[in-house]
Amino acid sequence: MLDILSNELEAAESDAYRDARMIAGEIADNEALDTDIVFSDAMHVAVALALEDADMPYTRANAAWMFDRIHPAEVREILLYRRDYPEQYAMLPKACALENLTTAQMEAASAITETLGADRLNAMFFCDTVGTA
Repeated sequence: MLDILSNELEAAESDAYRDARMIAGEIADNEALDTDIVFSDAMHVAVALALEDADMPYTRANAAWMFDRIHPAEVREILLYRRDYPEQYAMLPKACALENLTTAQMEAASAITETLGADRLNAMFFCDTVGTA
């Protein structure tokens, strides 16, 4: 019985990840941005909000710890909010921070994404639910 529930949970999380990637692509097309940047931005917002809820400061250590606890469904909800309410989204903590990176920073991030592949990079964050790195 636990295996069935575990498989259903994994399937739901995998579906949420695919949906989130699709929504990120939609936003990226509309805003002339890279899909991976939009998706990563939503991940950072989800982490920042979760840290606020946990009454923890946004530090590197806390953010790294919280990234392990964010699920694709949460990122999907953040992306839906961005798509439907872009002005309000921009006011969330860490929102659009990745879009303000310098050209050199963007190139470095793109190089990592190209080397690993976007799905493999995201698997590092969602390894328990969408695959392994």
